[in-house]
Amino acid sequence: MSTHAVPVEKYHGTGNDFLVVDAAAENVGDRAAFARAHCDRETGVDGRDFGADADERGAPADRRGADGVLFLSVEERFDPTRVVMTLVQPDGSTATMCGNGARVVARWAHDRTGDHEFMIDTQAGTRRATVTADATAATIEMGEPTFDPRRIPVARDGALADDSLVDEPVEGLTVTAVNTGVPHAVAFVDGGRDDPDGIDAVDLDAVAPPVRYADVFPEGANVNLAAVVDDGAGDGPAVLDQRTFERGVEGETRSCGTGAVAVVAAARRLGLIDGDAAVSRPPGGELEIEVPDAGHATLTGPVAHEFSGTLPADPR
Repeated sequence: MSTHAVPVEKYHGTGNDFLVVDAAAENVGDRAAFARAHCDRETGVDGRDFGADADERGAPADRRGADGVLFLSVEERFDPTRVVMTLVQPDGSTATMCGNGARVVARWAHDRTGDHEFMIDTQAGTRRATVTADATAATIEMGEPTFDPRRIPVARDGALADDSLVDEPVEGLTVTAVNTGVPHAVAFVDGGRDDPDGIDAVDLDAVAPPVRYADVFPEGANVNLAAVVDDGAGDGPAVLDQRTFERGVEGETRSCGTGAVAVVAAARRLGLIDGDAAVSRPPGGELEIEVPDAGHATLTGPVAHEFSGTLPADPR
């Protein structure tokens, strides 16, 4: 049984935080156990143990645990450089796609290679990513959001559905189902973060799990609450406040990139916003999203390095 120490990096994108392991150089035999142990918010890794009081942007680096572990391998023989990405979540499951995680991948790969453009191989497909000149932000192609019930998937009466789930009641919330690399259920509420009776007044930990595990979602779903703050009918882009309960994390995260794209795609589908560009505001910061009528959606936002250290490969 492996007991060696594994070098890790900790990064976050708008508060969505990940441990990164160079899978080409390091062998972690039981990735699920590694993620469950080190991502735990009560007992997992703490950056202060490695002397990290703040991330490179000056924000406190005092959160124990993480939203997942990214196992990555860089293949520089390709042009652009290709990175193979596997995300193992805190419950030990593997996610097919993660928008903020993919942005972290691009920054991590930039820190290793100096490149600014990458192709990232995810289980949801290959996605192009770019890092800004100063490496403080990254953009990732997110594929085309789909409302196709068989690709989400959505089930009705025990079988895969033929009709989309749009603006329908599911376990107490009125939701729209969309796949942005992983399945999402989006529910719009009245009042943004500045409204005392708005989005932050909802007990997400109470209302989200019944939807996340509803029979209509045979593979489960991430559950998003969203509020339209600005519909984009004026000069600027639409603005939406967002909260996400993530499948695999089994709780609310400070940011969710696939969720941000899902929120904007659902808002466009329901006619709640104008234009194809929007700003989503999860608790961890702001994300810029474009969801065109055809072609890839994109997700842009800040990325920061928190600390470097080593962790036991076998934490049990």
